[in-house]
Amino acid sequence: MSSYYKNPVAVFGLMLPLLGFAVLAAGAFYGSSTINKKFKKKKRVYDRAQVAERAMLQLQAKVGQNGPALKRWEELMSTETRSTFVDHWKEAEGKLKGTEFTRAQHNWINYSEGLGKGVAQPASQVEMNFAATYRAMQIALLEIESELPQLQLDSLTMSPGATGGKLNFKTTFTVWTQK
Repeated sequence: MSSYYKNPVAVFGLMLPLLGFAVLAAGAFYGSSTINKKFKKKKRVYDRAQVAERAMLQLQAKVGQNGPALKRWEELMSTETRSTFVDHWKEAEGKLKGTEFTRAQHNWINYSEGLGKGVAQPASQVEMNFAATYRAMQIALLEIESELPQLQLDSLTMSPGATGGKLNFKTTFTVWTQK
């Protein structure tokens, strides 16, 4: 056979098919790695979503367990806050001795200068002043805050009392109301 035919046969019969197979193999490898990367990314997102869903189901189960307590809090939130506020202060005052706790007048403000100012939930503020021992103040605030979940203590200012046995307290509460 002449060398004239060997070169074209080698190029067209051997090199071009090998080059074609190499291009196909490179394309298949690139496509496979791209698909593999997409699969891993989607698997990570799916796994995170599964973890979040399990956490959500656990939280829903906890909320379901606390249903009666949450129902009570919802009832407290729906009651008239101004009258219940004063009633609960009177109850707290009744649990303490007169020498430990003396409530003064309160002052309602129909808007909130505290945290309620920057939140869309309707709120007002109330200032409550009283004279008490430090222990009595803690007990009174515990009673009020546990019975009225719609209250948030914005400020508490203490000053020495005139007699020295009690401290003067000036409190400001934000009172959240229903929409």
